[in-house]
Amino acid sequence: MFDPPDHSKSQPPFRPTSTNTLYTGQRSYPPATPGAAGMSSPYIPNPGINAQRASSQTKRRRRHSFARLRNKYKGFSPPVKVLCLILLFAILVSSLTGAFELINGIILYTQITGAVNHLKAAETVFQGGVKGDNSKYFNVANLQKAQIEITAAHGDFVSLSDELDHDGSLSIAGAILPSQMTALRKIGHIAVDGTAAAQQAIQTAIEIAPVAGAGLKAEKDPSKPYLDQASFNKVMALLSSIQPLVHDMSQNAQGISLTGLPISASQSKMITDILPLLPAVDNVLSQAPQYKDAIAWLLGIGGSRTILLEPMDTAELRSTGGFTGQFGELTFTGGHMAPLNMKNLGAYEESHTAGNGSAPVNEAIYQRVLDQPLAPNQYSNWWPFDNFGIRDANVSADFQTSANIILNRYAYEFQQNADGVIMFTPELIKQVLQVTGPMVIPLYNETVTAQNLEAKLHYYQLDHDGIVKEKAIEHVKDDESARKLFTQRVTQQLMLTAMHLPVSKLLPLATQMLQATKTKDLQIYFDNSQLEGLIGKYGSEARMDHSNAYDGVFVVQSNDSGSKASQYVTTAIQDAVTVDAQGYATHNMQMTLNYQQKGDVYGFDTYRDYVRVYVPLNSTLLSGNGFAQDQTHCTDPNCQPNVYPDGSLMCTAPVVVGDATIYNDKLAYPGGHLNTIGGPTNTTTDEPGKGMFAGWVMIPKNCVMKVSLSWTVPPLGTNGYQMLWQAQGGMDTNLDLSISDAACSGSGSNLHYTGTLHGQNTMFSVQKGNAGCTLQNRPTW
Repeated sequence: MFDPPDHSKSQPPFRPTSTNTLYTGQRSYPPATPGAAGMSSPYIPNPGINAQRASSQTKRRRRHSFARLRNKYKGFSPPVKVLCLILLFAILVSSLTGAFELINGIILYTQITGAVNHLKAAETVFQGGVKGDNSKYFNVANLQKAQIEITAAHGDFVSLSDELDHDGSLSIAGAILPSQMTALRKIGHIAVDGTAAAQQAIQTAIEIAPVAGAGLKAEKDPSKPYLDQASFNKVMALLSSIQPLVHDMSQNAQGISLTGLPISASQSKMITDILPLLPAVDNVLSQAPQYKDAIAWLLGIGGSRTILLEPMDTAELRSTGGFTGQFGELTFTGGHMAPLNMKNLGAYEESHTAGNGSAPVNEAIYQRVLDQPLAPNQYSNWWPFDNFGIRDANVSADFQTSANIILNRYAYEFQQNADGVIMFTPELIKQVLQVTGPMVIPLYNETVTAQNLEAKLHYYQLDHDGIVKEKAIEHVKDDESARKLFTQRVTQQLMLTAMHLPVSKLLPLATQMLQATKTKDLQIYFDNSQLEGLIGKYGSEARMDHSNAYDGVFVVQSNDSGSKASQYVTTAIQDAVTVDAQGYATHNMQMTLNYQQKGDVYGFDTYRDYVRVYVPLNSTLLSGNGFAQDQTHCTDPNCQPNVYPDGSLMCTAPVVVGDATIYNDKLAYPGGHLNTIGGPTNTTTDEPGKGMFAGWVMIPKNCVMKVSLSWTVPPLGTNGYQMLWQAQGGMDTNLDLSISDAACSGSGSNLHYTGTLHGQNTMFSVQKGNAGCTLQNRPTW
C-alpha cells in the first residue's frame, strides 16, 4: 500500500505577487518610465526588445518553478513518486497523440491541400468551351497550363512523401498509430508516381495534339483519325514508360486502409475509386507492348476496322444463343469510332410487300440473297428454309465457325468486308445495367433497368400494343419494320452509356463482360489470332471442344418454328453414364422439353426444335426416341392429350398443332400435323472431329416432350473417367448427371450431380481415393 503523503513538507502554491500582471482579458502595460526630461512617458512597445524581455522573464519563471517542483518531488514518498511517473507517462502519450494530429494537420494543409488544389486547377484548365468538343483536351496551350499545375502538385507530393518517410517526429507517431502512418506513406508514394505518370501523359498529349485534336474537332467525320501511326507509336511508348510507375502504385495500393486518416470525404472517395483499378491497369500495361500490333489492328491505325455487332433474341433460340435479326457496324479509323446505327436485317434480306409492308431497303442486297439462298454444305441436309442470310448464319454452336459464316455472308450481301463479330444476349444488357444503373430511352420516355429489361423488350418486339406504339413514334407503317426499333435504340444507348462511365465503374464493367464470355452471353470473334488468344486467356472464345481425349456431350437446340416461343420452353436433361471395366461409357440420356405457353407468342404456336447431340468420334448409337419421322401420326383436331402410346408427349387438352411457317422438303411437315416419332434422323456430323445424333422435335403448346437417346463411347484417356459437358448459350439447362464407374467400389460407385448450367462448360472427373470415388466438377472455358 502507498504511504499517505507528508503534507508538512508541501510547499505553498505559487501565487502572483504585486509585480505580476493578472490577466483580466484586457491588454496590460508596465508602469510608465521616466522620460528624458524627467517626465513620465507612455510605454511604446518595441517588438524585438519586448520579445527578448518576455523570453528572459519566461525563462526565469520556468527555472524558479522547476526548482520548486524538484524540491517538492524530493519530498514525496517512493509510492507517490511511482504514481507521478505513471501519470506523467499518460500525459506524454496523450500529448504525443495530440502532437501527431497537429503535425498531420500542418502537413496535410500545406502539402496535400496544396497538391490537390493544383490538381483541381489542372482540371479547371479544360472546363468550359463548346459542350461535347473534346478537342479542348488536346489544345496545346491548355495542356501546357495543366503541365505547370501537375508539376507543382508533383513537387508537393514529393515533399509530403519525403516528410512521411523520414521525419523523426512522424516516426514516433507511427509507433502509436502504425496503420494510419503506413497508409499515409503508401498514399504519398502513389501520389508521387501518379503525378509523375501524369506529367509524361501530358507531354505525350502535347506531341500528338496536331492529329488527335484535329480528329476530335471533326467528331462528326469518322474518316478523320484520332491517331496516325506516328502518334500511336508515341502512345505505346508512353504506356511502356509509365508501366513501372503504375506497377509501383499497384504494389503500394495493397492492403491500404483509409480508416482514421485525416482526409476529407471527397479525398477518400477519389482514393477509393482509384485503388481497385491499379492492379488491372498494371496488368494491362505490362502486356501492352506484346499486343502492340493487335491493338493497332483493332483501332484501325493506318486504315479502318469494322466489327459487326449483333444482339441475340433468346426468345427464338438458335445455336449460339438466339436469333440475330439486327446488326450494327462498329467502325474504327485511327481509333475514331463511327456512330453506331443498329439496323433490321429483315429489311435487307426479306420483302414484306405482299402484306402491305415495306419493300427491302436495298434491292441489290435483297437480290443477292435470292440468288444464293442455300445454307453452307455441312448444314444443307437439314436446313429447313429455301433462304439463308446473315440472320440465319449463327447456325453452328462453335462461335468461330458461325462468325466466319456471318463474315462471308456479309461480304457477299453488302459487298464489303468486316473483321470480326460480337454477339450478346439480353442477359449481358442486364449485367451492364447493374453496373451503369437505369438507362433512359428519351424518344420513348422509357427507363430501362436490369429488372424490367426483358419485359420492355418483349412488349415492343412481341406485343401488338407495343408494336403499334413503335410505329407511331418511329413513323413506320408495317409491324415487321417497327418491332425491333426499340431494341435498336436500347443497344445504341447502352454503347453510349458504357463509353461514358466514371472511372469507378470501369473495372466492375470489365469484370462483368469477361464473366459474360464464359457463360456465352457475350461472344467475340476477331479475325486476328493475337486478339483471339487474349480473349481465350481471360475469358472464353465460345469454341466447341473438339478433343477426343475424354468423353463429352454438347446438346444444341435451334428453334426454327418462325416464332418467339423459346421463352416458354424449359430444358431438363438426365444422363445416366455407366463405365465398364474396360473403360467403355454407355449414356442413357433423357431430355425433357416442357412448353407451357404462359403468354402470347409472336409467330406460330407449335415448337419445332432441331436438336443436335454432339459426342466423341467413333461413338455408337444404341437407341433413340422422340425425333419426328416421315409419317403422319395425327392431325387437328384429332390428336389426344396422350399423343403417343409410350407417353413421350403429354399435353393439356385440347391439343392444337396449328399452322406452320413455309418449309422446304427437309421439314415437309404441314401445319396441323404431328408425325410419328423414333430415333435421330441425322447422324452425319456438321462439326469436324465430333460425332452427332440429330433430328426434329415437335411440341404443341402446353405439352411436355421426352426425348431419349442412348450411345456408347470407347475408352478415352488414361487418368480415369472424365466428361466435358458443354452448355449452349442463351438458355438454362437443368442437368441431373449420375455416373456408375466399375473402377470404383462401394458407395463411391454411384456418383451424382445436379445443377443448372447457364452457358458455362463443366468438366466432370471421377477421382479415386482410399475411401472410394468422388465426382468432381469444375468450370472450363
